[in-house]
Amino acid sequence: MKTFLKRSFLLMALLTVSLGLYRYNIAAAAGTKKAQTPTYNKEVVRLLQKHCQSCHHAGDIAPFSLTNYQETRRWAAAIREQVITKEMPPWKPQPGCGDFKDARSLTQDEINTFTAWIDGGSPEGNTADAPPPVQFTEGWPQGKPDFIASLPEVFTPPLGKDTYRCFSIPTASLRGDRWIQGLDVQPGNRKIVHHVIAWSDPQGKSVALDQRDAGPGYKCFGSPGFPITLTQQDILEGNSPLLGGWAPGSRGYFAPEGIGTKLPSSANARVVLEVHYHPTDNLESDRTSVGFYFAQKPVDQPMLPLLVVNQNFAIPAGAKNHPVNASLTVPLGLTGKLIGITPHMHLLGQTIKVTTTVPGGQPQCLVNIPKWDFNWQGSYLYQQPIPFGANTRLDLSCTYDNSTDNPYQPNSPPKIVGWGEETTDEMAVAFLAFTLDLVKVTPSSPTLSDATIDANGNLLV
Repeated sequence: MKTFLKRSFLLMALLTVSLGLYRYNIAAAAGTKKAQTPTYNKEVVRLLQKHCQSCHHAGDIAPFSLTNYQETRRWAAAIREQVITKEMPPWKPQPGCGDFKDARSLTQDEINTFTAWIDGGSPEGNTADAPPPVQFTEGWPQGKPDFIASLPEVFTPPLGKDTYRCFSIPTASLRGDRWIQGLDVQPGNRKIVHHVIAWSDPQGKSVALDQRDAGPGYKCFGSPGFPITLTQQDILEGNSPLLGGWAPGSRGYFAPEGIGTKLPSSANARVVLEVHYHPTDNLESDRTSVGFYFAQKPVDQPMLPLLVVNQNFAIPAGAKNHPVNASLTVPLGLTGKLIGITPHMHLLGQTIKVTTTVPGGQPQCLVNIPKWDFNWQGSYLYQQPIPFGANTRLDLSCTYDNSTDNPYQPNSPPKIVGWGEETTDEMAVAFLAFTLDLVKVTPSSPTLSDATIDANGNLLV
């Protein structure tokens, strides 16, 4: 009996100790979990700086700022919903198709950090944990451009219709051709600016067109108003008629080092800004600017434009998943590298995908946007240039919703829609930036036609 009681006492003592340890572990775990709740200053602000603040700061495209705790806390619930649904950050290319620079998509761990912070009460944390704030150049997220081409004066488009206007800006002040590595566009009025294209005009043909048209700029439609050519000699000399462009959602971009686009500068040379304005019921004014960033290192390969496009299609009224395709095959004897890609459709667009296929090989995905959004377009630069050779085929696949179920349907009732430049028309095109292996230019950045010496003997360019 004594032995039984002794053993029972020991067993109860062990159970008591075990229960105490169990309770301690639960409490410790709870304390650890509470301690691990992310804070704004330690974790969240770093994610905002990396993925969000480039748009969400004062004066930029986003409707509100997320540059401090008070601003961010106010939008915590909305942030939670947007990151879980992956609506924000607005990165449209599907993962696994194209390895792009500056991808804004969140990893699952980053999404988890946002949700844990918000579900944990959105604590601010210790200000000593916060990184230095990001400094933004007013109006130019990529920094102040080396050369800014702005509309010569404010332009007010007429009411109720799409308006195309070209503006001629001299480049003689550069005193010599420059190689540009980056470009950014600052729409003067985002309510009405549909897109902007910067064209090269080395001979100044736009001057006469401007003089013949009253008011700021001159009428144009899908071009700078004069014939666009890209001859073999142009390619060998690195001349490109297209300097760059912008559509809603686009951000500035930089080409890889050693690659650039020539910006002509002479007594006659001009940049032509083609601006497409949305229809509006209220008078609105605009003065758009394009910023050019010069190459900081010698350029030995010019960046050239290539289009995969279908201009002959008709989307039936009421069609919900109408396909439009296009293909292009690289001619014999040519090899090169794809640098970047810019897919483009209008309001009926649903999906857009581009693939490349080498002879005898399997298709390689270049970009795939399964949920097209006209308001969030982009130019996507590859982490590593993608080589191509003769007989490589490029395929473009698009689908469109021309039914009343499309919330962006511009026509009531729906009607047959084909290729066109107006917002209510459609497009099926992918712009590709590329280099050719056989085309090399004499390394120079910039090429100067004029230089002077100041009073101290310093070279002025």
